[in-house]
Amino acid sequence: MSAHPISAHTDLASSSKGSSVHTGKTNLPLELSVRMRPDVLDDDPLNHRDDSQKHGSPVRPRRIDLHCHSIASTEADEAVLNVLQCPESYSEPAAVYAQAKKRGMDLVTLTDHDTLNGVQSLLAKPGEYPGVFTGEELTCYFPEDGCKMHVLIWGVTQQDHEALQAAAHDIYHCAQIIEERRIAHAVAHPLYRQNDKLERWHIERLMLLFKGFETLNGAHSALHRQAFEPLLEELCEDKIARLSRLHNLAPRWPKPWIKARTGGSDDHGLFNLGRTWTEFPGDVATVEDVLACLREGRCAPGGEAGSSLKLAHNFYGVALRYYDRIVRTAEARNPATTVLDLVMQLLVGDRLKIRKRDLARALMAGAVRNVKTKVVGGIRGIFRRRSRKSVGTALLRDLFVSSCRKRMGDHQPLKAALSEGFAPLGEHREMFSFISGINRDIAGGVADAIGDYFATGKIAGVFDAIGTVTAHQFVLLPYYFSLFHQNRERAHLGRITRQGAARSADIGRTMRVGVFTDTLDQPNGIGRFVRTMAHEATNRGFCLIVHTCGPDTDSKGRHDDHPYRDEPYRKNFQPMVQRALPQLPELTFTLPPVIEVLEWADRQQFDAIHVDTPGPMGLCGLLVARMLHIPLLGTYHVDYPAYVKALTGDFRLTSAVEGYISWFYGRMNTILSRSRRYEQQVRSQNLGDIRYAMSPACFDPSIYNPERRDARLIPSLGLPQKHALLYVGRLSAEKNVALLVACFKQLCQRTGNVALIMVGDGPCQAQMELELAGLPVRFLGYQTDEQLAALYASSDLLVLPSITETLGQVVIEAQACGLPVVVSDQGGPREAMDDNVTGLVIASLKPSAWANAIEDLLLDETRRQRMARTAPHRVSRFTVEKAFDAFWSEHTAAVGRVAATLDAAPFDIPQTIEV
Repeated sequence: MSAHPISAHTDLASSSKGSSVHTGKTNLPLELSVRMRPDVLDDDPLNHRDDSQKHGSPVRPRRIDLHCHSIASTEADEAVLNVLQCPESYSEPAAVYAQAKKRGMDLVTLTDHDTLNGVQSLLAKPGEYPGVFTGEELTCYFPEDGCKMHVLIWGVTQQDHEALQAAAHDIYHCAQIIEERRIAHAVAHPLYRQNDKLERWHIERLMLLFKGFETLNGAHSALHRQAFEPLLEELCEDKIARLSRLHNLAPRWPKPWIKARTGGSDDHGLFNLGRTWTEFPGDVATVEDVLACLREGRCAPGGEAGSSLKLAHNFYGVALRYYDRIVRTAEARNPATTVLDLVMQLLVGDRLKIRKRDLARALMAGAVRNVKTKVVGGIRGIFRRRSRKSVGTALLRDLFVSSCRKRMGDHQPLKAALSEGFAPLGEHREMFSFISGINRDIAGGVADAIGDYFATGKIAGVFDAIGTVTAHQFVLLPYYFSLFHQNRERAHLGRITRQGAARSADIGRTMRVGVFTDTLDQPNGIGRFVRTMAHEATNRGFCLIVHTCGPDTDSKGRHDDHPYRDEPYRKNFQPMVQRALPQLPELTFTLPPVIEVLEWADRQQFDAIHVDTPGPMGLCGLLVARMLHIPLLGTYHVDYPAYVKALTGDFRLTSAVEGYISWFYGRMNTILSRSRRYEQQVRSQNLGDIRYAMSPACFDPSIYNPERRDARLIPSLGLPQKHALLYVGRLSAEKNVALLVACFKQLCQRTGNVALIMVGDGPCQAQMELELAGLPVRFLGYQTDEQLAALYASSDLLVLPSITETLGQVVIEAQACGLPVVVSDQGGPREAMDDNVTGLVIASLKPSAWANAIEDLLLDETRRQRMARTAPHRVSRFTVEKAFDAFWSEHTAAVGRVAATLDAAPFDIPQTIEV
């Protein structure tokens, strides 16, 4: 086939900074001419050539996946795989070739680790596999410290291979051989710290030693490309000269500031092959042309970057093939075929290794077992109503198979991939959705089993279920490993390349903050504060995403029309399990889909994480921060040990909660407190090197203001009394509502001119209604912000006897509406008001002391009205703008401290060696 002119595709290569377009052929030594097959590009229609080429229209770029592996890659980078004698790949070279062509690659190479065996098996059959050229992934080391590097080389002979393997212990010697023999090459995934030794000085020396670099790798995150390519962009003749003097190392290759940039899938399991490639000008016609372009930099990477899902599914592929070909075969010479075996084979795209009659026998066996279970179960049911259920790993297997059968029909792309000859496991997003559904089914099934065991008193069954959970999490290990592994390099990338160390002013505008909370929808101070911060961030154009976990439908399957459900800042995850706690039906345990949360956060690449609650979603936030290696901040909203002590009176349980809270907040980089009292309490726990700061209170003056007063509101509740006391909060023991009940009873005995309005609900409501029966009390339950503001403005006093409040948001809102407050001297509310100016602080827990103070204030109309007028002015300092500025600045500072570490002190250059 005659060579086409580069035409419009000249722009493809020349548009990449640092590349150089050369014309004409390179004079190659005779030795090089035998390294490659002079095959021209074939006319296979899978190359997607357009007939417009015949009429002089621009030809499309040529594409080659320059980084892929076959079963010849016998040595794995992971030590565990080597111990198990499990190779990195089970892909047959012929299958690699077929999929590369099917995905539109014009030429094919294999780059197995330190061997040419895989590609040579294709070259031995030139008639069957046209357009193949040699390739290898060379493992070599910096002799100073043993830093491990991979260098992709193409068009090599057996003699080249042997010479480079002999020199692999010295990367400088390898670079010398590669240049002397004019071997086309690229440093593979140059920022990947394979044995945790790669530093800035290694990268600078690589710039001097090699011509080509793989800037897009289909198995590594796009963060690698974003961090590395700026280094290539800034290269110039002067920069190379400075590096040469710094390292006392002469640069190799002509015009060393011009680098070739390549891309490859780094595929190991026939899942991603051909999805990442290197593009060459349209006139490239032979292998020799390709190698010349690689030497000269006339190429550019294209296609997809890597992802955690890709890496996880690659692990699954290797593991499933290892099990099928090694473990299962070793267990029995004639292994029985099960539905589970079929599912595993289909996921990796393997041809079924069984005959139709074996398949029919397996399916029939399953059917017979089902019939047998029903018949025998029915007979036994006459004598024993409860049939036996699967336990342990058998339960996990049954739940998995059942879920696969149920959900496969909802994932047509997986079936389509299989019919087109591709592995369903390579359809990464669809496969993750499929496995996430199975994960939910298994979690729900195990939760039901545990519930049954508790209900029937079978404690041994609970331990079996725990074993099932352990096995279940083990199956998910590839996802956990991949998510953390892909982000392991994140902190190192900026430090090594010194790219992206933005100044604080830029960080504040561009950073992405993820907030995790269990109470966004609840009518409490935490939920209101989080919503206020999220609204303000949205209004300012900042990125703040609030993560929650809750069902979209209620217990009857009706769609939840909660007012905060569709807010743009909200990311809600459907719970895997949601159950009422035993003995505490008013409390619900919600299990978030941890894998889904981590995968989402991996795609979002947050700069900081903030947790507002230490519950399940708070723990997810902690995991995300650890996965992304970013600052973790938290607000100490609730005094949980005090709550538990007030609720249970159990000192052992209280101590356990104290230990957990100390552990949880001890993971933080910064802890924000709602009051000075609780800041000192947290500091006293000696949690380590943690920054402490205040999180100022705030309120929305457009909602909470004296204009909300309605003289008809209280009488409309059927309360004709002259004075109305208001309580807002949870009706629970930790809020000290028992003191409020006793206090109000005394007031009613002294005067018949006072009423009590209770806003909120909780476990103590029934008992309170019983004790206050016949008295002027109204229980209004949950109220919207507007309804609550009207109640504040229309009442006479807010009474808050709680001693466990870290702030008391309702105290600020009440004062903003012109309502004086009465609070305890214990807790944070006293810091949000002015004693004897906007209300009273009661230094006693005796109901009589509270009744006396309230009665005196109700009788002193002048004093109370003065407090009502003063209160809105005093709380005007609690603005949303100030609170958000303080909130955001703490996150900016935390991210800035991390960014500052990227400007590391100059590295210590080890003693150079003579090359």
